[in-house]
Amino acid sequence: PDIQIEWLIGSPECEEEQLSQILSEILRDHRTSASVTCIVTEDARLQQLNREFRGKDLPTDVLSFELADTIHPKSHILGDVYISIDRARLQAREAAWPLAHEITKLAVHGVLHLLGYDHKTDTEYNQMRAQEDRYLTAAGVIVEKGA
Repeated sequence: PDIQIEWLIGSPECEEEQLSQILSEILRDHRTSASVTCIVTEDARLQQLNREFRGKDLPTDVLSFELADTIHPKSHILGDVYISIDRARLQAREAAWPLAHEITKLAVHGVLHLLGYDHKTDTEYNQMRAQEDRYLTAAGVIVEKGA
């Protein structure tokens, strides 16, 4: 799988190679060689996207956009994951862990959405959370239950 990480703000705030490896592992485990782009930007951009595509005029921490094309089903592009560095910093402080851990957590969450996981029901939430915990534990990111 091809993982691209784009920092639209400042310099990278985490080890890109490690993040890329984690996201690649998720894609391999789900038997896809599709590419994903992770875009780290600020609250204003996430708020704009959230307003435009979800009708919610507020910033959010992560948004996923599936770019698979039904007209070109063999396309190797799975989608884009947008992460708010502002939300990530705040949530890292609240969780009392490194910013890199929060960015990794958000990226994993976003990629799982691209793969069809959701959290609209308790069952979906539990399935998605189990996948997140699996990858974050393997990556050495400490996951507090219920966080």
